[in-house]
Amino acid sequence: MENKIYVGTYSKYNNGSIEGAWIDLENLSKEEFDLKCKELHKEETDPEFMYQDFEIDEIFKGMISEYGIDPEFWELKETLENTEIDLEALTAYKSLFGTIDISDFEDKYFGHFEGFFGDINKEFGEHMLEEMGELEQVPQHLRYYIDSEAYGRDLLINDFCEFEGFVFRNC
Repeated sequence: MENKIYVGTYSKYNNGSIEGAWIDLENLSKEEFDLKCKELHKEETDPEFMYQDFEIDEIFKGMISEYGIDPEFWELKETLENTEIDLEALTAYKSLFGTIDISDFEDKYFGHFEGFFGDINKEFGEHMLEEMGELEQVPQHLRYYIDSEAYGRDLLINDFCEFEGFVFRNC
């Protein structure tokens, strides 16, 4: 998604105008954004900016309002531009934990599992059995009796948590 904000001023709004413009936030720092806002409303001596509308990625929801932009927005935006973090996984992390802590996210994020009809228990269980090497210790003729779906479900109840297929450790 393209992140952008429609910037007007309270002075114009109070005088019956929503005059302003959309500012694209891609590759802009906070300082560059502030300069664009000032340039846009240079006819006002001391413009009080009003963020009248915005189209932003889900991860940034709650960080921008009519009154201002949370300083954490700029930090997170810069971090995401300079790393290879999966934005969907980070959004799932935010949904589960209610906050964004990049270091904690990197420690807890385990992976994404599709599952059959949205049920990831079997795929996750099979992955864990293979990753831990447990399956190699079981004779071939007995492997069919292992209930990987139940194993995955138990892990997701006790040691992991999941949101829309994104799995995290130690929830």
